[in-house]
Amino acid sequence: MNRQSVVRATWCVLGSLLAATAAGAQVEPLASGDRVAVRATNPLAIERRDEVLSVAWSAVAPRLRGATASRVRVLDGAGREIVSQVLDADADGQPDSVLFLATFAPREVQTFSVQAMAPGTMQSRVFVRHDDPRDDLAWENDLVAHRIYGEGLKKTPSAMSSNGIDVWLKRTRNLVVEKWYSAGHDSYHVDRGEGADFFDVGQTLGVGGTALWRGDSLQRADNFKAWKIIANGPIRAIFELRYDGWGDASLRVSEIKRVTIDPGTQFYRTESVFRTVGASATTLPIATGVVKRPGMVGTMSTAQPWAWVSGWGPVARKDGGHGELGTAVMVRRDRLTDWKETKDHYLAISRATAGEPVVQYVGSAWTAAGDLTSPQAWWSYMDTLAQKLAAPIQVTVQ
Repeated sequence: MNRQSVVRATWCVLGSLLAATAAGAQVEPLASGDRVAVRATNPLAIERRDEVLSVAWSAVAPRLRGATASRVRVLDGAGREIVSQVLDADADGQPDSVLFLATFAPREVQTFSVQAMAPGTMQSRVFVRHDDPRDDLAWENDLVAHRIYGEGLKKTPSAMSSNGIDVWLKRTRNLVVEKWYSAGHDSYHVDRGEGADFFDVGQTLGVGGTALWRGDSLQRADNFKAWKIIANGPIRAIFELRYDGWGDASLRVSEIKRVTIDPGTQFYRTESVFRTVGASATTLPIATGVVKRPGMVGTMSTAQPWAWVSGWGPVARKDGGHGELGTAVMVRRDRLTDWKETKDHYLAISRATAGEPVVQYVGSAWTAAGDLTSPQAWWSYMDTLAQKLAAPIQVTVQ
């Protein structure tokens, strides 16, 4: 074909496109791949770092040709790929949402695009692991780490019966759970530069364990009986635990606890569904709290939509323990019914309805990590987090 013929053919194609547009026809864009635009708005006059944004799979996948769980990535407004994760939240084998990380200035509005292309390699900032020999389940992000105990632990030399939640104190941004378990139980009780397990749980709630509150006393669950890991990064890790019936002859309950941890925060999210066992009660008095340690000072606040109860005090000096530790539980203020200080705990007492989810947030902060080095900074952090929880980033698909 000569040059004149090529020019004539090109103008014919353009003319057809213009005619189709004028007639109201849909013209496929000449692009390398389909994209769906997403707009996100920070409604608060505060900076928000490492926010996890979520877009429903059903809102983007039908508009992305060739999109699968392994062929989706997210770009920022400048066209750069950012960390993302396709999440199957109910573990049914089908994607439910696309997650991605972003940081916002006060009142900032940002645009993103979701694209049907395989993502690049992404370093995970969260992790959850079940340890078979001990029947522990441990989870972490880049700031904090925690652990909880299964039925199998009672068959080991530790033989501990507890639904309390442990704190592994970290002063590194690296993920340490796998490494510390590999080093052995005695090793991770000594700080070799990354932190250590300086926290004693015993037969308490630890940090964020739940119990019935009846007759001004705690009725705690035993160790978890079953576990299931649902997601494991790079942005979000999720697992579920099953606690069989506990209580007394007049009221016994069971619990399914779902734990979700995201990067860049001192707190993780818990969602518990309590069910009564052989009883007609529907409203349940639930206690969530933090165990007391020597020298600890307890503080409670209802100044924000999410109330919190916290303890702050020195880390136990055994095995070289050092620094101070803040621990806390946050509950919705409209569910809160009372605060209680007992011999062993600071407690938030709230009401739960059998069969309905109860959401709480549990966290810790160690001064040796260098982020929150005073109780005042810790309290301010929780007040700010409560504001964020009450006013999430507003995400819309364009």
